[in-house]
Formats: sequence, C-alpha cells, structure tokens
Amino acid sequence: MRILVVDDSAVIRKMLEEILVAEGFSVTAAPDGIEGLEAVRSGGFDLMFLDIDMPSISGLQVCRMLRNDPQFLDFPIIMLTARGQKQDQFWGLETGADAYMTKPFDRDELLETLQRVMSEKERRSESPKDLTAALSSDNDGSDLIFKAGEVQETQLFKMTLVNSIYQIATRQSDLVDTCRAISDTLSSVVEFDIAMILLKDDNRLKLFVYIYRPTTRDFFVQAKKRLMDELMKDADSGELEREGIDVELHDPEHNMMKAAEEMSLAGFEAAALESKGENFGMFMMARGHRGQFKQEERDIFSLIARQSAIVVDNVRMYEKIKRFAVADGLTGLHNHRYFQEQLEKEYSRSRRFNLSLSLIMMDIDHFKDLNDTYGHQQGDVVLKGMAGVLRRCVRDIDLVARYGGEEFVAILPETPKKNAVIVAERMREMIENMEFEGRDEPLKMTASFGVSGYPDDNIKTRLDLIARADEAMYQAKRGGRNRVALYTPEGRASQ
Repeated sequence: MRILVVDDSAVIRKMLEEILVAEGFSVTAAPDGIEGLEAVRSGGFDLMFLDIDMPSISGLQVCRMLRNDPQFLDFPIIMLTARGQKQDQFWGLETGADAYMTKPFDRDELLETLQRVMSEKERRSESPKDLTAALSSDNDGSDLIFKAGEVQETQLFKMTLVNSIYQIATRQSDLVDTCRAISDTLSSVVEFDIAMILLKDDNRLKLFVYIYRPTTRDFFVQAKKRLMDELMKDADSGELEREGIDVELHDPEHNMMKAAEEMSLAGFEAAALESKGENFGMFMMARGHRGQFKQEERDIFSLIARQSAIVVDNVRMYEKIKRFAVADGLTGLHNHRYFQEQLEKEYSRSRRFNLSLSLIMMDIDHFKDLNDTYGHQQGDVVLKGMAGVLRRCVRDIDLVARYGGEEFVAILPETPKKNAVIVAERMREMIENMEFEGRDEPLKMTASFGVSGYPDDNIKTRLDLIARADEAMYQAKRGGRNRVALYTPEGRASQ
C-alpha cells in the first residue's frame, strides 16, 4: 500500500515515514501542496496525509481541487494540523477530507485513523478510481495558486457556514431542535463551554441552554446574568418578566456540575437576534478556561448569529401561527375544536390499551350576573384568571381548554375518576380563595365542577364522556354551586 505524506515540516514527514514504513507501508513525502499534487498526478497512491498549513497553497485548497475532479472523489485524505482550532476541523471535513488529526499524535492514534479510513473506503460502493489522470498536464504551480487565493478560501468558509445554518431550516421541524442544531453548528467551529439562546414570547422569556464542557453552577449563573443584562439594555425589554423564565437545558453528557475547580467568565460574546426590525432575543457563547475570544472567533459567532436570526424567527412565527390556530384568543387555553380532536385521540388510546381517562367540566357560578353588573371587560378579567388557576392545577400531559362562554374542560389521561375528583376539588378551592381584580375592589368568585371517567359502562364514545361530565356539573349547580360532583355508572351524580 502506497501512502503520500504532504507536510512542510521535515520533522513530521520523517516521523510519519518511520511509523508507516515500520508497519509495511510504502511512503513518499512532499514538502508542499504543489509537489503533493504533482505526486498524486504520477499515480499509484492509496492514501494521502495532508497538512493544512503550508506555503503557497494550503492543504484545504489541495483537498478541494482533488474533490472537484471526479477521479479523486473516493481518494482517502487524512488532514493534519498543529493549530487544533475547531474551524480547521470543520473546514477540513467540509472540503472533503475523510478524517482529521491534530499534531502531535501518537503511533496508535495514527494507525487507528488510517485503518478506519481505509475500511470506510472499502465499504463504499463506488469502484476504485484511476489516479493516473488526476490533473491535466497543462496545470503548473502558478495556475494552482491563482485558483486558490486566501480571499476565496475565506469567502468559501463563510458561505459553507451560512449554508449549514440554512440547511437547519429544512431539516428541523420545531424551535427546540432548530436552536439546538444552531448551537451545535457554532460548537463545531468555535471552542466554548456554554451557549444560550434567549427568546421573547410576548412578555415571557424562553431560555435554551447548551452545555458542551464540564462547568459549575456558579459559571452558569454568571453567564445567564450577563446575558439578561445584555437583553435588558434593549429599550423594548422593559416589560419582560425576568423571573419565572422557561428554561430548557440540553446537557447530554451531564457536564453541569462536573468541573472540579472554580470557573470565571473569561470569554463572553452575545448578539441580538433581529428580524424585520424586531429584536426578539439574544444568542450567547461563554467559556472559562481558554480566555477571551479571539477576533476570528467573534467574527464567526457574529456571522452565525446574523444568519440564525432569520431561521429562528421563521420557525418561531410558524409555531406561533400553529399555536394561535388551536388557542382561545382571550384565555390562551386550547380552543373547543382542538379539545374535541384531542379527546377523540385520548379516548381511542384509552380503549385500545384499557387505560383510565377522566374529564373535568367547570362552569363559573353567577357569571351572567357578573357581566350584567360590572360589564364584559370585568368578565374577561375573571375568565383569564380562571384559566391561570386551571393551568396550575394540572400536569404537563393533561390538557385544559375553554369549552365555550364561561365553561372550561380538562382532559386527564391515565387518571381514574377518584383522582380526577381530587384535582377538581383543588381547582375549586383555589378559585374560592382567589381575589380577582375589580374596578373598585377585589372580587370573589366560585365555580361548579362535574367529573366523568372511562372505563364506565355508560360511556361508549367521547361524546358520552362529555355528556356525563356536563350532567355531573349541573348536578353540582343544583346542589348549591361551588362544589364538585362525580358522575356514576348508575346515571346519577354523587357529590
């Protein structure tokens, strides 16, 4: 097996040659990219070790020229570099290298990488390519240098990054996956410990946190506080709630709390996410042990942040439209149509797997009198307050919806009726003890609840489940209001 080593360092060429010859390989060395290309043109090589940083023409440029020739699409190339920067690795693999190694490396690492690359080549279905006609005979060194200037290299790198960001929009379907993919792309080209994407949603905040290296809680808190301070510099952020932020942590390696020593916020970079003149969030990266970010790293971050803003905003607006399509405009709860669709799904699932399913129906007591006395705006305040109570009383897997007017419903999957009664009683007590904002003084309200559940001999469809809960609720009304009634199979409600 013949191997070509292309590196401007005589020490590296000698070291590679000794290791590879000792393993029975035939080795030819070249001191720069131009001689390396000429050697490839002579034919007969099975693999190339290619240094990135070389005079006249870089390894990246050599790799791209080879990959642009159909005869070299399958030729194994292992990139070498002494810098160890992540953008080198990203760019080397993007230009078509099969593997990437950082100097210095040991014998075992070298041979393992070589074996892996050759095994992958054997698994590929394409036939081996003839290397003898890799480059046309009229290409001299000056032509090669002319083709691959540093300016072109920089622009191609930026274009590849931008394309990577836009590809995320075609691969990901929701905001969670989109933000994670953007953070992972940044991590592939810049070294940092933690990244955060903070998004505004009306007056609420959603924070996505991505941990890539061992870190401490104090470091996380420092980075989060710095990000919030940057956000609050924006004049439009005055009404945002700093407390109670929705946080989604992505830490697959469980790096949080792994750091053995204290970390300080050595490097911090943040950029506003803007689209169509609106600042809708912030993007941040931070690190502790590697010091401040270099200008090259800051430039890469700024490029990714600018392009990501467009992608994130499109996904964010799409999700908002979907949410509006199934939400009640006043309370923000799910609307009647969505409730019916989900109840049908849950009922079918419960029947198929013999699971419990409960339904709570609630009606605000004397709501018509409230509207007649204080007006419909006051009624809207009460409806919003009731919605907030119901949300706080259920689990994430439950569904709360506005059924219509002053009636609300809650679907409780895998919940027996007796447990649903406990949930309904909790709702009733919270409403009874709550003070609703009024024009002149706080208002007190109550509500009546009906509970039905499956399995039940009298429930054959989802409509039966609704009818039984409705019947139990009106039994609670007739019994004096401000109470919970449970429908029983005998056809009567018990309180």
